[in-house]
Formats: sequence, structure tokens, C-alpha cells
Amino acid sequence: MNIKYLPIITILFLLFAFKSNAQLDADDSVSFETTIVKENVIQNTMYQRKGKMYVFWGYNRSAYTHSDIRFKGDGYNFKINDIRATDDPTPFSAIYYKPDGFTCPEYNYRVMYYLSDKVYISIGSDHMKYTMSKQATHLSGTIKSGLNTGTYNNAEVVVGEKSDVNNPGPSIIDQLPGGFVTNFEHCDGLNDVAFELGRLEQIWISKNRKHALSVVGSACLGMVVPDSDVDVLGQAPKHDMDANKKAYHLAGYSLSATMGLQMDLYKHLFVLARLKAGYMNLPDILTTVNGGKASQEFNFIEPMVVLGYSFILSRK
Repeated sequence: MNIKYLPIITILFLLFAFKSNAQLDADDSVSFETTIVKENVIQNTMYQRKGKMYVFWGYNRSAYTHSDIRFKGDGYNFKINDIRATDDPTPFSAIYYKPDGFTCPEYNYRVMYYLSDKVYISIGSDHMKYTMSKQATHLSGTIKSGLNTGTYNNAEVVVGEKSDVNNPGPSIIDQLPGGFVTNFEHCDGLNDVAFELGRLEQIWISKNRKHALSVVGSACLGMVVPDSDVDVLGQAPKHDMDANKKAYHLAGYSLSATMGLQMDLYKHLFVLARLKAGYMNLPDILTTVNGGKASQEFNFIEPMVVLGYSFILSRK
């Protein structure tokens, strides 16, 4: 399935689910006796979620569409085109469950509250990683100082020479002019802090009503707060790994949707596998210590698996 259609499909799923629920409410008003019978049936077949708080933690992978990236700063204003990037997954090891390292991989955490047995709101963060690969690209713009001084009009250059991810080493593209953007990554997280409105449709429940299987979908609006490590024209980067200097900054926003399959176990535990897809617009990325900025926009897709726990917040 093309990822650009997932948000549309999820929104349609949510709209249909809300409309169906409204129709059931209208039908239930036929008679008092019918209403009582239907409510008892629903009560006996629906996994109870209303008033519950859900929290989860898990890990993800991510993929990104190509994007154009513009760089502006003191003495330069240029753009590189059709840049490809990947995530940077941590190999599975003990770091995933050690107290001093479990936040190093690409992770997810979220707090959810169920307004009814089917509808919830939530807030949380997806910690993804984004790293530009070494590649040939075309550059347009002006550079007024340094070794690369000049005016460029779709000039072919090499970027990402210092990238540690998907860098094949010496190749024919090394013959192209370089030193423009030798590294570009949201290394300590492409952090999507998002609010979600979600809908759940149960498809199975055990006879003892302690376990249930459901399809879950949500629409999401997020703030993107990356820590970006960028080497542009040899200028000092805002992020300095050696000095443990971070560059967290509200760089833009995200629009996305999710669909997934949730297994509730023993009334409190649950496992959720879901797919998130969407769009990020980052007009204000910090790059250098002297005020340099970058901007880009792209689509993304993010599969994840999480483990969670639920508890009663209200018994009303």
C-alpha cells in the first residue's frame, strides 16, 4: 500500500466509526426494553476501557521520502535537491533493556485516556532518527566566502561525505566538488511529540472477557523537536557530540495517521503493533553556532511494536 494513502484511509475509518456509533445510538431509542437488551449485550461482549489510562513503551523503524534541503546563513543561501536519508537503527542487544541504555534506540512512549470503550485521546513522543546518506546531488544558490565561493545553478556536487550510515566509502562521486554539506542528521532524535484522537473497533473477545483483539486507528498532530547535527561549509555545528552539546529545537510540525492491531491481555497488559505514516514540515532547523538554519519537508512511514499497561483512572 502506498504510504500517502494511509492517513486518508485512517481518517475515513475514524469518520465511519463515529458515524456508525451515532446511528446505533439513534436506533437504540426505538424502545426502552430494546435499549436495555442491547446495552446488556454490549456490556457482556465489549472489553471495558472507559475511564482507563493506558501507557506504553516500544521501538520503531522509519523510512523517508526524498527531500530538498535549503541552507541559509551568514554569507550563503543554497539548496540541495532530492536528498535521500535513512534511519539509523541500533542493533538488537542488551541495550534495549538495560536501564542506562534503553533510550538509545528508536523508541516510542505514549499516555492514552479512553473517553469511552472505543474513543481515546493521547499524547506522547516518537523518537526516530534521520541520517543523510553520501550521494551526488544538484546544488543551486550563492556562497560568498570560503573555498566554495561562487554562484551555482544546478551544479552537480557530492554531499554526506562524513556520513556514518550507508556510506559506501570511496567511489566515483568523490570526483565531484565537495565540502558543502558533509553531514546532515537528526541524530539525537527526530522527535515527534504528537497529540492523537483515536478510535478502536473490537474484533474478538475471550469468553472470560480478560483478553481482546482490536483494530485501532488515530489522527495525529505533532510538534517536531529534533537535535540536528549538521556540517555545512566547514562551519562550527550547533550540535557538538564531543562536548555533549545538544541542539534541541522546535523545528516544525507533523501531520500523520496510524492504524494497528492491539491485543489486550489479562485486563491490564496489551501489545500493539501499528503503522504510522505522515508528513513533516521543518522550516527552522538549527545548523551552526553562528545562526545558520536549514529547512526541509518530507513524508515518512514508521512501523512500531509497543508493550503497555492499563489502569483505572475513574470509575464513573
